This record gives sequence, structure tokens and C-alpha cells, in this order.
Amino acid sequence: MKDGKYISIIEIVLHAGLAAMRVSFRVAYSLYKGKCILAEAFREAVRERALSVRGDELVGRLFGVRIDSGGESIEGCIRVSYKQRELLTELMREFRRRKISYSVVYRSKGNFVLWFKHGGVCDFCPLIHAVEGAVPKTMLVTPLGLLFEFILCDREWVGNSLFEVLASRSAQEMMDYMLTPREQEVIYYAYTRGYFDQPHGATLDQIAAELKLSKSSLHEILRSATRKIITAYMRHDLPHLVVSRLLERGILERRETTVAAAQE
Repeated sequence: MKDGKYISIIEIVLHAGLAAMRVSFRVAYSLYKGKCILAEAFREAVRERALSVRGDELVGRLFGVRIDSGGESIEGCIRVSYKQRELLTELMREFRRRKISYSVVYRSKGNFVLWFKHGGVCDFCPLIHAVEGAVPKTMLVTPLGLLFEFILCDREWVGNSLFEVLASRSAQEMMDYMLTPREQEVIYYAYTRGYFDQPHGATLDQIAAELKLSKSSLHEILRSATRKIITAYMRHDLPHLVVSRLLERGILERRETTVAAAQE
């Protein structure tokens, strides 16, 4: 057979195999209702400022965590978002009170990244122990508890005694910010040519000519790619806004449920 036919047969086999094992995946935001020393520190920091705990006043996004070989301590990095600078000061105080050691990894206006380490790992810590049927994609620390963005491989997974699902949508819908190969190629080329610099290193006309694209086609590809990148950034690098949206949606849904129950 010719190479093209071999490739076609392989594609058919792969497609058939994937279809046979296809599972309905969902992305869900779930609140961990168990005890967590990090969440306690965030919650008390908010209370020390005499604020009612809404949940989005002080939020941390975990970049990664690990447990030592003896299972006696946990360490990781966390990016902290806050509505008031004083909340960050209170959080540091709460860390010291709970003997959570920390160091500043990075700081700038409105951005604070901490390395932390503490002992006394809980028997079940969702940061390091697997939850059956759910793989954590994003982990947030809030005054209300740990908030996970899970990829669920079971459509019927609705949480358990330790988790409350706040929102859930299909993975196809929630992960539509991923760039196509063409978008990756074009936006990377535009970036390396200085198109996003101020002032521009290369103009839209120049890049279009170099890529042998019409100006309108290039503009559309860059616009689509930029929208997806901004969507990904909003969902993953602005945790306090993500929590705000979830809280607003949860409050709205509870109101609608209450109204519907009252009308019955």
C-alpha cells in the first residue's frame, strides 16, 4: 500500500478506538467542606479586618504542592489575590500563628506569590490525595474553604460528603479556549516579530506578507487567538474574580430555588 493509505487506515483505527472508549467529561467547581489549615488562615485574616466572610476577599491559587517522603509536611507555591492590602498583612500574621513558614517568591503591584511549608498533614488532604472520578485542574484557597476545578470523567459525579459542587459544565464548553495549531503558529510568529511590543516591532501588513496571508485573514486569526488567551487568563490567573462569579451564580441559583419552592 502507499503511505497515504497506511495513514488512512491508522487514522480509522485510532478514531474507532477513541470512539469506543469515549467518556462524557465535565469541568466542575467544587468546594471542599473538610478542615484545611490554609483555608482557616485565609478565613481568619478576613475576620480580623472585621469583614463578613463572602469568600472572594482573599483568594490564593496554588501553583503546585508536594508532601515530603515521610508524609509529615507539605509545601507549595501560592499566588495571593486580595481586595485590600491589609488582608495580605493579616494573612502573614495568621501563617505565623499557625507555624506555617513562608517566603516571598515574587511581588509586584497587586501580585504576591508565596512559597509555604507546614507540618501536621491531615489524614485526608485533597491537595495531595486523589478523589475518585475527579482530577484537579485548578486549586484555590478561599475563606470558605478549598475550591477545586475538577475534570470529571463520570457524568454522574456530583460530589460526596466532603465536596459541594457549585457549578458544572461540559469539558468541551469549558476548555474551548485552547488554540488551534494555526492560531499557535501565527500568534507565536507575531509575538517573536514584536507585533505586541510598544511600539510595534513589525506591522500587521508586514506579518501578513511574511506569512502569505491577507491582512483580514491575519487579523481574524490574531483576534480569535487573543480572545482565547484572555479567556484562559481570566479563568486561571484571576482567582478572586472566578470565586466572585461562582458565588454570584450560587446565590442566584439558591434564590431561584427558594422562589420556585415557595410557588409550589
